[in-house]
Amino acid sequence: MAIIKNGVNGTVSGKAGSVVFVLTKTGNYVRSLPRVKKRKPSAGQLLFRTRFKMVRSHIIMLNPIIKLGYKTYSAPKRPYDDAMSYNLKEALIRQDDGFAIDWQKFMIAKGSPNPINSYSMDFDQESQVLEVTWEYDTYLENKNKIQNYNSFLVLYSATDDRVEYPILTNDSKSKLSSGKQNIKIREHKKEVTYEVFIFFVESYGEGNTDSLHLGSIKV
Repeated sequence: MAIIKNGVNGTVSGKAGSVVFVLTKTGNYVRSLPRVKKRKPSAGQLLFRTRFKMVRSHIIMLNPIIKLGYKTYSAPKRPYDDAMSYNLKEALIRQDDGFAIDWQKFMIAKGSPNPINSYSMDFDQESQVLEVTWEYDTYLENKNKIQNYNSFLVLYSATDDRVEYPILTNDSKSKLSSGKQNIKIREHKKEVTYEVFIFFVESYGEGNTDSLHLGSIKV
């Protein structure tokens, strides 16, 4: 905005439209605004944007799970921010043509150590039921007081967000001590690959374990 001092016959200073008024010892001048040249992003900036966009696309899809899985990780930070920060650092693999997600390291939940030390997955094609069974470290169970935590099984279609059910979770909740959890998989019109994760949550949602990637299944 330009300002006129001492009425219409006074001096003018400031910006008006595409020009700027400049007052010097020798008089009042009008100059064109300098053109701002947009710098092309550096290779490092482009690299960061690619990494950020890739991780962000999955965090946004998984955000309802992230809100629970990162709820107490580093409050008062937002679960979304925690999940972005962690997975940007830990869950990317550099490839010749860019990056890929390392699902073994991708975490949808952060908390106490996940106690599972061995597991198996069995998918029944006829009933469309996936059963996960596990054995766990009793030392971690007692140390972190997670005996009564409920299992939270998550199936995520990471490669195709156009599927009818990109995220599935178990309706009934089994305790850690039960050693098994079933999940009914809804029928799809085409073959879908799911990444399978599991973590354990306190009944009141005030605590949870890390997530564990169990592998992928095609249904």
